[in-house]
Amino acid sequence: MRKTTLLILSLSLGLLGYSQSLPLDFEVPEDDNFGGFNGTAASVVTDPTDGTNQVLEMIGAGVDFDGAAINLDTFVDLSDDNNNTISMEIWAPDATTRTHLLKLEGGSSGAVELFFDTTVAGWQTVSVDFGAGLGNEYPVLVIFTDSGSGNTATGTYYIDDIDGPNGGAVAVDPEPSTAAPIPNAPDGEVYSIYNDTNNYTTNFPVAYAFGTSQGELDLDPTAGVNNALKMNFTVAGWGQGEGGPDDLTAYDFVSFNYWASSGTPGFRFVLIDNDGGVEEFNYEVGTNEAVVNEAWTTVEIPMTYFTGLGFSQANLFQWKVDPFMQSVAQGGIVFFDNIIFTANSLSTSEFESTKFEVFPNPTTSTWNLKSNSSITSVEVHDILGKRVMTLQPNRSEVTINASELNDGIYLANITTANGTKTVKLVKN
Repeated sequence: MRKTTLLILSLSLGLLGYSQSLPLDFEVPEDDNFGGFNGTAASVVTDPTDGTNQVLEMIGAGVDFDGAAINLDTFVDLSDDNNNTISMEIWAPDATTRTHLLKLEGGSSGAVELFFDTTVAGWQTVSVDFGAGLGNEYPVLVIFTDSGSGNTATGTYYIDDIDGPNGGAVAVDPEPSTAAPIPNAPDGEVYSIYNDTNNYTTNFPVAYAFGTSQGELDLDPTAGVNNALKMNFTVAGWGQGEGGPDDLTAYDFVSFNYWASSGTPGFRFVLIDNDGGVEEFNYEVGTNEAVVNEAWTTVEIPMTYFTGLGFSQANLFQWKVDPFMQSVAQGGIVFFDNIIFTANSLSTSEFESTKFEVFPNPTTSTWNLKSNSSITSVEVHDILGKRVMTLQPNRSEVTINASELNDGIYLANITTANGTKTVKLVKN
């Protein structure tokens, strides 16, 4: 449909949206879901050379690895050595040789990527041959413009008709039915890593991302935007870094909300410092505390935990989340929201006006839960994180029947208008 063909030799991140399968011609709404990262702007626009055609516009940000990604609902299959070429039409602003990168990731066999060049002003067709011995399950397609270490060129590019071999359908991942609760910690007491609902003033100065993210999902589309980060820990972990390091000595706690799919054994939350050397310090949900599955759960960690491990609080360099015991074989889909450092405990800032009373505890038959605030939901989980009971009382007094539960420790996630809190229940 366009002009010249450029064949690329074999060589062997991001925030993304959802689409269908290849080919992507940007004529249907589902194709308008490329998510830009590291400063790249990506959107579907009218082709500047053909008013009847729609194309993807990518405006580079001038950093080493900036681009856009899309999450497909059909795997790209590169397992046939005779049919593993991805083609696209790309418009470049001039005939200068410009280097780009095409990457397929999220597959069980790992990611694969190829650099390619544009050398023509205007439209040209690029065919990227990924070579032999590759996998058949790549759900994420990523395009980096002006890419590569030290490549900080900028430009506006148009892309059309991305095509290649399709495989099987991507299984629909589990996801939360509601958004995470919104923290109400005061702006002057917060250093925000990830939060899109409070507009906090002090934020982690992201310079780059690493690993593999499944992107962001808006979990509150009818009432406004409340995004959460999605991770597939059967693939990899993900994190961000800065040029810093940054000083966190004014903050005494770090907290986040997570929602873990059924069967997820846990995950690691990692702070990384650079005080003359780069070191990692982790808190593992599933080891340091029991994992809770299929419910938004708040984790709050005193900074003394990390400094006790040797973390230099004045030299935050990176943060990341990765699989339980650092093993993708452990797997699990986990959503994260409201990753923040706070000067004071959230239990103080969010629940200072909410009082709870549980009695008797331990119990042999029932727990009575009273609050001075209306309780909208109670989710009870066993110590392994399995949900055993859900109540939606919408009143301030709740009776929890424990008679059919085995003896042991349980965790109850109690949600009120002020947020969610976890309390320990004992059955004997």
